[in-house]
Parts: sequence; structure tokens; C-alpha cells
Amino acid sequence: SKYKNVTDTGSLRQIMEENNIQEKGQIKEVRTKFGELIRQYLQNGGKCRPKEGAIHLINKLTTAEDYEVGFATGGWRHTAKMKLQHAGFNLENTVLTSSDDGDERVTIMNKCLSQLGHCFQRVVYIGDAEWDIQATEKLGWHFIGVGTRLKGKCEFWVEDFSSYNTFMKMLHV
Repeated sequence: SKYKNVTDTGSLRQIMEENNIQEKGQIKEVRTKFGELIRQYLQNGGKCRPKEGAIHLINKLTTAEDYEVGFATGGWRHTAKMKLQHAGFNLENTVLTSSDDGDERVTIMNKCLSQLGHCFQRVVYIGDAEWDIQATEKLGWHFIGVGTRLKGKCEFWVEDFSSYNTFMKMLHV
């Protein structure tokens, strides 16, 4: 990516800097407008579908005693919540960190981990883009790539979450 920080806030801030635009509330304005557009899109029948098996997997992991689940996204919190809820995820009692928490993906991911509030034996991050791989390498976390974009680009990869057993094996490698 041509952006130093591939997050909503990070990308917008870089565009503004490269065009000598002084930040005087524009990020908040763009964030608000973007939220309105996402809301309209979803209300007008726009699609926001989860990867096959994702909801089942998240529900199983959130109810299991051995796991904690958090969402760390480069998107803004309000639009991420809209999209996740529209896709059918239950976000009740779920940690969700976003680009509202920082420009850098690593910062967002660390905040998610700290909000989960436990000392973990192992941290596994699931992502769908190259910048997710880079961030997990910086943090020393285990990474599972999902989706065609990362096929052949990471050691552990799934097309989707349709095979629960395959995914769980990767979780423990």
C-alpha cells in the first residue's frame, strides 16, 4: 500500500499531509459523513456478508473458556460496528478497537489485547491483508490469513471458516 498506516484515520491523515491540508476538524467530518454513507448503503440493501463459517466460529470461541475474542480493525468504530452487526455478528460484551484508537494497526491491535485484560499464553490474529501480516510480525503474534488475497502469502491460511476443525488445528500450531 502507498499508505504508511492502512487505517481509516491513518490514510486520511496522510492524504491531508501530502496535500498540505491543516487538520481543523476535517477528520471528524469525514468520519461522520463516511458513517452516514455506510448506514445508507446498508439500509438500501447493500451487502456486508461474513466469510462462510465466521459467525459460527466466533460464537464457539466466545463461549469457550479457553479463549478470548476481540476485534481490531483499521476502520472507524462506528462503521465497523455497523458492518459487523449487519453481517450478523453479536457484539454484546465484545472488545472492538479501531482506528479511533490510533492511526497505526499495531497500536489498535495492542489496545485490543490490553482491553481483553488477561495474560495470554498465545495471541492469534486473523486477517485478510498484507498489512495484517506485517503488524503481527512486529508484535510476534501467530497469524492466520483468510481469503483469496493472502493465498500463498502466509504460512497458515484458510479460504474461509467453513472447516471448523481445520481452523482449530491452525489455532494450536
